[in-house]
Amino acid sequence: MSPIPLFLLFAAGPLTLEQAMARARTAAPEVQVANRLVQEAEALRVGQGVPFPTNPRFFADYRPLAIELAGQPVDPRNGYNLGLDGTFEVSGAGFARVEEAERRVALAKAELTQEQASAAARAWTAWVEVQVAEQRAARVQEVLELAERVASAARQRVNAGVAGDPELTTVEAELAIVKSQRLEATRRQNAARLALAQVTDLDEPLELAPSALEPGAVEDEGTLLQRALERRPELTTLKARLAVLDAMDSRLFRESLPKVGFNLGLDAAPASPVFGYLGLSVELPVAQRNQGPRAVAAAQRETERARLQAQLRRVQREVALARRNYESRRAQIAVLTTEALPAARRTQQLIEQGWRAGRFDVFRLTTATRDALRLEQERLETLLAAWTDFIELQRASGGLNP
Repeated sequence: MSPIPLFLLFAAGPLTLEQAMARARTAAPEVQVANRLVQEAEALRVGQGVPFPTNPRFFADYRPLAIELAGQPVDPRNGYNLGLDGTFEVSGAGFARVEEAERRVALAKAELTQEQASAAARAWTAWVEVQVAEQRAARVQEVLELAERVASAARQRVNAGVAGDPELTTVEAELAIVKSQRLEATRRQNAARLALAQVTDLDEPLELAPSALEPGAVEDEGTLLQRALERRPELTTLKARLAVLDAMDSRLFRESLPKVGFNLGLDAAPASPVFGYLGLSVELPVAQRNQGPRAVAAAQRETERARLQAQLRRVQREVALARRNYESRRAQIAVLTTEALPAARRTQQLIEQGWRAGRFDVFRLTTATRDALRLEQERLETLLAAWTDFIELQRASGGLNP
């Protein structure tokens, strides 16, 4: 699957979440490396089925008669010997090597799928961070405009003689604080865009399609756990690694079985008839030279089995924790959105009206403005945390597989 061409992304307009995740699954740097590792694993198939552990050996020798036997004439002919010998495997080790190579390809593909899921999660997180950063910048901009209106009104009150310099300096200090917060919001917005550009391997971040970012309900814990056990890429990778070790053990066992040799040739010695010969030989397994590799493979297999069992237990805890965290964040967002923020905004508006009418001092106004901004920032941070927990829940339950 090739990366999405840039001109298609630009032609489609603002970048949607689905486009960002699809792009990350194919173009993220880690995914590109994992694709190369799959190609390396596929190259291991070449030549694995050859049943000859070594190439056949051709040999020849020249045999002149160098010693004259007593009373016998010297044979004017010269002798020679031509032959071919070699060994081959009758244990099926070649098929075992092919099987091991195939399982290594399957392992590389499982690791690729795992990297794709991880890249999709990072793209999702970065996309949400950009959206939240833009909302944060917009809210700070609104507060900045309010602070500028209040500062302008304070100057008019000072010029009219109905307020003193402390009120003006307080308002100007508050305005400076909000300007600093606006710069911080812009910095976080740029950082989030660069993070999205990094995971999608784009030189420049794109404009994003608008989104309400309202977290919704999720399935029950049992359904999520069942999906995790079926689709979690880490479990698939561990099972693929176990399959590789099983194939390795089979290959090492078959390679340890005796090999059969053959030899054939033509012998023409001086003073003797010319004859051909054909023979077979069997390797004597006096010393098994792959005992060490087989012991290592067996130990590695037991380690992977223990790791798989630990991962199965961990999956259950991760799904439960991620779901509970997400539900708690949703409840927090509901309280902040429906109760805290409307009250804070209404209070700020009433105090601003009262300050303009001369009923309240500027300190109550700045305090109300700070409270409203603080609650707005807290809601956005909680929203970002809720989406982070939701993405973690999708990762833990295997919902990020392509």
